[in-house]
Amino acid sequence: MSAIKRETYLLRLAFGLFVTTSLVCYLYASICARGLYADAGPELVVIYQRQWFFTSISGYRAVVEVLRQAPIVLLSKYTAATLLQCGQVFTFVMLSVPMLLLALCWPVAPQNNKAWILFPLAAFLIGFPPTAMNAVGESAIATFYFWILLFLILFRTKSVQQQAFFILICIPAFWLHEGAFLLTLTLLLALVLRVHAAAETSSEWPFVALASLVLLSLFTYQIRGVIIPQYPGDRAHIVYGLTHFEFAYADHRLNLPIITGVLAFLSLSAVCCARATMPSKRASGFTRIIPIAWILVVLVAITAAIAIEASFSPLAQAQSRYHPVFVSAALAAIMILFRRFRIPHRIWNNPATILILISLCVAQAVSDVEATRQWNVYITDLKSTLTRERGLIPWETRLSVANRFANVDWPAFEIAWTIPFMCIIFAPGGIVNAMIDLPKDLTFRPLDPERLDRLPKLAGIDYEPYKRFVTEEGNALR
Repeated sequence: MSAIKRETYLLRLAFGLFVTTSLVCYLYASICARGLYADAGPELVVIYQRQWFFTSISGYRAVVEVLRQAPIVLLSKYTAATLLQCGQVFTFVMLSVPMLLLALCWPVAPQNNKAWILFPLAAFLIGFPPTAMNAVGESAIATFYFWILLFLILFRTKSVQQQAFFILICIPAFWLHEGAFLLTLTLLLALVLRVHAAAETSSEWPFVALASLVLLSLFTYQIRGVIIPQYPGDRAHIVYGLTHFEFAYADHRLNLPIITGVLAFLSLSAVCCARATMPSKRASGFTRIIPIAWILVVLVAITAAIAIEASFSPLAQAQSRYHPVFVSAALAAIMILFRRFRIPHRIWNNPATILILISLCVAQAVSDVEATRQWNVYITDLKSTLTRERGLIPWETRLSVANRFANVDWPAFEIAWTIPFMCIIFAPGGIVNAMIDLPKDLTFRPLDPERLDRLPKLAGIDYEPYKRFVTEEGNALR
């Protein structure tokens, strides 16, 4: 097999493995409804109750919200799907849409050079797994929509029809995510590549001018959203997480996928630098050593994911919600510069690079499966508690009620204000016998389990046992 055929085979293998592995991981996560961690649980209850979109579709992230909420709206309105079944679908949609958007880059890439797909593929494997537990984060979907825009502007805007199509699909980008302004900058950088062509071809100038106007308007709109955020607390929360490195370590737990991704990026960079700066023979030897060292890292990462519970941190993954944007902005800029200066493909498209990405895919998949397993242990224990107990369970005693031998600490997954929603969603058979109360000092109480008259009216959910138990407890205290 020639070197070119071998690299083409490895490229297709890497992409096929990525798609297949991602789908398997996300199906497993969906069965356990893992995506309902954090804000997603309450959001699901509101959508299911209203049979309509959550109110957040009116802001800067409207397109992302519509993409992932639409299936739940349709299921709740036109089918007999239960609340939990909608939660499972919600999980799959939130996790799989970024991957599906990335997959669309494959047909956009040049027919004779699909190797450019390695850049968004690396961006996904390095950027998304560290925040996948926080599936409700909007930035991942926005990020891989921008990768489609980048591929279009680089490879599919030669004709007037293609240029018009690019301008058209830039419009939804105004309502993807304000935090994606870094990705808009990369599109503007890519547009600079058109300036030289425009100097030689007068027909290029209208497209360059119009695309520049649209992208500058988009960038201005996004910056406005950053300066005047839709959710004021979100910016402060993210800044705190970044400055205190909570994206990597929080609650005495490590965000292993982010460490694995950083080491993968360094390995890929080492391969590229070796091929770019060393004589061919020496570079070949060096690029054989790097994958071997990287494989050892992968084996350690897989072992840690399986054997060390503290290698998984839900809070750190929530604090990494903008990691896909940061990683993609860096790799997109590198891709644009490689293309601009005609860096030989052998420097970044080679067996060593592809091997690193394939093994990274495996390592991140193992971490994802382990995250789902830990979540499943927590949910199984929560269900057991809701089946065994009756009435209102005080927040302060919830750990004594839970199974002390469960290998997942409840605090790792619990977010105080969301716990009543989780008690409803995971009530066995839809029959609510018990609910965990909110902390007494918590002021934000969108769902107060003590207010029996304000429990959300949901198809398939029976509150009568819970109301009866709470009433009997109240009468006994009096």
